[in-house]
Amino acid sequence: MANNSTIYYDVSTPFPSLLNHTEAAGDNGTPPSSVWDIYKQHCPEATMIDKYLTPYVYVVGFPGNILALVIWLQKRMRNSSGYYLAALAMADLVFLLLQIVYELNEKWGIRCLDVEFVCEFYPIIFLTSQYLSPLLVLAFTVERYISICHPFSREKFCTTKRAKVVIVCLFIFSFFINGIQGYFWHYDSGGRCSLRADVVRNNEASFWSIWTWCVEALVFFLVPILILVFNILVIAEAKRLSKFEKNHLQSRTHKNSATTVMLLAVSFYQIFTTLPVTIVVTLYYSFPMGDPENLNPPDSIWQRHFDYVYIKTIIEEVGLTHYACNFYIYCITGKVFRQEFKRMWRSLVCLKMKSALPNWTTEYTSLRGSLRNNPKNLTVRMSNGHANGHSTTSTTNDVEPPVVEPTETTL
Repeated sequence: MANNSTIYYDVSTPFPSLLNHTEAAGDNGTPPSSVWDIYKQHCPEATMIDKYLTPYVYVVGFPGNILALVIWLQKRMRNSSGYYLAALAMADLVFLLLQIVYELNEKWGIRCLDVEFVCEFYPIIFLTSQYLSPLLVLAFTVERYISICHPFSREKFCTTKRAKVVIVCLFIFSFFINGIQGYFWHYDSGGRCSLRADVVRNNEASFWSIWTWCVEALVFFLVPILILVFNILVIAEAKRLSKFEKNHLQSRTHKNSATTVMLLAVSFYQIFTTLPVTIVVTLYYSFPMGDPENLNPPDSIWQRHFDYVYIKTIIEEVGLTHYACNFYIYCITGKVFRQEFKRMWRSLVCLKMKSALPNWTTEYTSLRGSLRNNPKNLTVRMSNGHANGHSTTSTTNDVEPPVVEPTETTL
């Protein structure tokens, strides 16, 4: 790309991608405005997936993250792991909300970010929420490792107070490493949100590229590897404890085992959706664009590039789901979480049914007061609460009361 190019990278993926429509020339001098158009013409499947599959992730992710946040904040769920998972749900929810802005800006051409201050501040918050997700998964994975492999340290390190401190520290760390994005991006004189020319000079050797690759290699490569290592240690120790309990104690700590399974499921899902994206984006420079003169029809170099873009798009969409599917993992693997969800759902249903029923208590109280004040008159009401017009009079010479229809309530 040209030295003073304006590069729009795909912040919906871990690593910066130079595959999106930009105002700079593409590889080998490809005209800037045609990069996205080239993909629409020669790799339409990738652009269709990119535009129309992502909304389904939102449909799954928004209600799931909201429900997960509400459930983990319930009083009986507020243990140390619960606080980590509540923070994870909040981070994922914020990320998906900001992801919509990115999709509208980059994929649908609605320039939401071409606003002063928004241009500089948006990548800070967006990347902070994106980085916070794997960091939180690492945090509760380490806590589970301490709880299982070092049980005597559990009381010291696995507390709700320490969990809150760790969450705040992770947020500050994520915000700190992304604060420089406010300098990288700026609202230029042409009214566009773009990267500063001096930070992208020298292309892949530019300050922006080196910083972004280093930071995101830390968050999206090293962190998943650490999660994998701690999970292996937890599984090995859990199997050893299970065998010991079976042979000597004839019992098992079912609740602790169930919690471990749920947290392991979340951790492994994070690994399996993050590492493939990291790998496929790392291979970008192995499948470069071809010569623009060999585009129609595409030669073998272009065809390899289009095949790569198609595969990359699918893997990125799968990777995006780890910001949306944690709630459903909790429901499948977490017994206590399911019980709390059912309890909350029953409470909501009962509350709705109660509000839909007539207020029999108020009406019964009013009726008793009326009889006490004037016992000679009694109005018989229909089941829907409206008077039927009949009244009875109590005297010493009682007359036969009127016949009440089956739809009436006799008091």
